[in-house]
Amino acid sequence: MGGGEVARMRLGGDIDGLCRMVRSGDRVLARQAIQMLADLGDPRASDVLLRCVQRKAFDRQWLWLAAVDALGRLRERRAVPALIGLLRSGELENPGQEETVLRALGSIGGPEAVHVLLDELGKSGPRGVVLQALANLRDPVTVPALLVALWGLLPVRGKEAVGVLGELRDPRTVPALLYLVHSDGSPPSLRRAALEALTMLPDDSAWPTPPNMTTMLLRKALRDPDVGMARMAAALLARTHEGRRDLHFALLAHRPYEEEPARIAVCSVIRDFAHLFGAGDAAALARLVAGATLPAERRAAAHALVAVGGDEAAAVLLEALADSHVTEAVAKVIAELPSPPIERLSTLLAGPPNGPQRLGATIALGLIGHEPAAPLLLPSLAHTTPLVLRCAAIDALGALRHRPAADHLTALARDDAEPARLRARAVRALGLITAPESQPVLLAALHDDTSEAVRVRAAEALGAYSTREVADRLEELAMADGRDEAAQAALRALGRMGAVAVPTLNALAHHLSARPHSGLLHPLAQAIASRPDRRLIPALARLSASDIPRHISVTAAEALADLRLPECVPHLALLLADDKSYWCHPIALRALTRIGGQQATDAVVTYYEDTRTHREEVREALTALAARPGETGETRRGSQIF
Repeated sequence: MGGGEVARMRLGGDIDGLCRMVRSGDRVLARQAIQMLADLGDPRASDVLLRCVQRKAFDRQWLWLAAVDALGRLRERRAVPALIGLLRSGELENPGQEETVLRALGSIGGPEAVHVLLDELGKSGPRGVVLQALANLRDPVTVPALLVALWGLLPVRGKEAVGVLGELRDPRTVPALLYLVHSDGSPPSLRRAALEALTMLPDDSAWPTPPNMTTMLLRKALRDPDVGMARMAAALLARTHEGRRDLHFALLAHRPYEEEPARIAVCSVIRDFAHLFGAGDAAALARLVAGATLPAERRAAAHALVAVGGDEAAAVLLEALADSHVTEAVAKVIAELPSPPIERLSTLLAGPPNGPQRLGATIALGLIGHEPAAPLLLPSLAHTTPLVLRCAAIDALGALRHRPAADHLTALARDDAEPARLRARAVRALGLITAPESQPVLLAALHDDTSEAVRVRAAEALGAYSTREVADRLEELAMADGRDEAAQAALRALGRMGAVAVPTLNALAHHLSARPHSGLLHPLAQAIASRPDRRLIPALARLSASDIPRHISVTAAEALADLRLPECVPHLALLLADDKSYWCHPIALRALTRIGGQQATDAVVTYYEDTRTHREEVREALTALAARPGETGETRRGSQIF
């Protein structure tokens, strides 16, 4: 009899058999049975576990300690007196045993458990397990005691204690947390923890500190050079009228053209909580878009203005296109407007070729997807046009899928005299338009000797042409040496091609898996994983093997698991049986649980019997399998225990 029998008792709900196992003289099997009884959650299981704790004085196999942990998982209130007795009796032999008991009390809860944990909190240097237990209980009665103990916990356990205060989500914690945020004596990590705790409070909770005092104490954090700190402070200030007024002043600071560290954070909060802000804030944002010193501030202000500015936003943003430092960013913002100014943008296409507004209009119209503007973009392809505008026009024509532009783009792609940057963009645009006559051009570009960028873009573009010829040519590129970037692009394209690429992907998996250090293995695994197909199961199984680098085998194993097909079970079972691929075992366990069936169940049971790793994961798998209807047999009746 071994672990497999314990697992099958768990699957069958055989409480009687597990109880006998606890009584057996085999320490390993008895411990396993205790864990299984806890997973079952049956009241009779609690009886067994309580008896184990009560028989501690006669237990030389440490089963009582496993029973304590199991009772905590079961949240068995009847165990509280016994657990308290263990703490107070002086029988516990080391801190680890005490922590197990305290952790169980924290899981069970109740007034008596809270009282004991608070007593432990009052001792000098309380352990982290006490703090975590109080956090798990989330009992309001712990707040005053924890606030009193907080100052004694600084600095060693201060961050941990503040995290507990945050999890309690109690407004009474606000004054202490605000003090830590504001105090010069708080290290950055503690100030961040205090801010995070404040953000965990419900938005509608009434803070006990006056709003003006709250605003004053958060002001320093608002201007912190750490963007994350400033963002949290701004979000907290946005909750009150006084705080929003402070955010407005941070936008202006009466010096709109001078740098203000808080502005980017404030703009971010306005964008995300636009309903809390009004016309006055929109006007301040408009001033920043037009005149802030830093381009990053202007970009942030533009995004926020879209959220709150209404019709005024479009006019301000169109003017901001003239600033070459932010033209592209503002064009993207304009494209996000609910009602973008298409007519005005189309008019700007007639402007001077070297003007930033024409460039911005080209980018915006492409992103908006306004196909009627496409003919107006064709003149921008002329050789006399600045390169940056030509590239933007090519990108826009590709995004608009403008079929009449294919001839112009083909000529550009074939012209070796053109800059490689422009030819690569033309190739990409042809792939987006997907005109059949463009396929020979793209196939020829795969072997362009002058530019790696052109080859990469050609490989990516051919992913839209699902033909056997294209798949074969991409396979040749992927197998070629010395062109890793283009080869990776070829693999990504094959992953998008659908059924026609399945034989190619299987062949590549067979070939490249023999070269485990190839830089192409990971993109190949990603390409196969992106196209779920039962015919690719052998390829995924090969790529998840233990002789494949870990990050690649995990990608393949997850894709194999996501298929959830019975055909995957033998491969997942082999994966479990391979000790060298232990990092994939939890993935295989979850997959076998979802698939179910006798073969999957047998694989999980065998793994439980043979392994000493991932014990929690395999028990979770057994629990899930036991819950599947019609697969584990009838639940057996329990009988007298001990």
